[in-house]
Amino acid sequence: MHNKNIPFVGLHAHSVAGSIYDALGYPQEHMDFAYDNGMDALALTDHGNMNGLAWQVLHAKKMQAEGKDFKPIYGCEAYFVPSIKEWRREYDKIMLDKKAAAKAKKDETSGATVEDESASKKNVRNILNRRRHLILLAQNQTGLNNLFKMISESYTPEKFYRYPRIDFEMLEKYSEGVIAASACLGGVYAGCYWEHIESGEEAVLEAMRRLTERFVAALGDRWYGELQWNNIPEQHALNKMIIQVCGEYGVDLISTADSHYPNPGAWKDRELY
Repeated sequence: MHNKNIPFVGLHAHSVAGSIYDALGYPQEHMDFAYDNGMDALALTDHGNMNGLAWQVLHAKKMQAEGKDFKPIYGCEAYFVPSIKEWRREYDKIMLDKKAAAKAKKDETSGATVEDESASKKNVRNILNRRRHLILLAQNQTGLNNLFKMISESYTPEKFYRYPRIDFEMLEKYSEGVIAASACLGGVYAGCYWEHIESGEEAVLEAMRRLTERFVAALGDRWYGELQWNNIPEQHALNKMIIQVCGEYGVDLISTADSHYPNPGAWKDRELY
């Protein structure tokens, strides 16, 4: 339950409308619980899509008619690679191997994007499956339009293999009105951690610094370091590094819950799901 005396807006949440096999509850259930616990806004950031937006819009209107002042924030947890062109070159190389290509084509035929949390929270060695999470939020109507453009393009054949992808080039092209954050243990900063921690903390920090410079160049002060709170030891190690690096670059921090169900009582059902 949220302490109503502490202002808080959830900027990272998943619903069954867009996070298949990863979340419970429709957007309106998440919105109602947030409002009942003292919040006046909530972002929906489903995996790779914005399929819950219509529910957000319609339920916000219903809440307004009932005298409940609540703001839906439109967003997405996108799948990110630094360069789709480089990723595509590796993809094309693999496709030259007939056996590997046959397996890849079989995997590619999925009719829906299903998040594999365990695969995203580690060093993914298979470049075809490589991706990191990135929170994108619409700041205004221009930002919402740009989010729609990025998501639509991420599903085009040259950017899609099991997951839709965006990269720095797309972010730079469609950055206006878009706020971005570093996401979870499957996120872009976490990628630096999983890929370099065997070489030591300083190697992780250096990789995070390089990444921060690129995101700041693309988004300016609309780039945020994201802190999360759970009982995973790596999360707290990563939090400390995010605080350090963002402090060095003057990047603001946000604290999120990364919710996957509309109320605390649903945690067990979500685990079974």
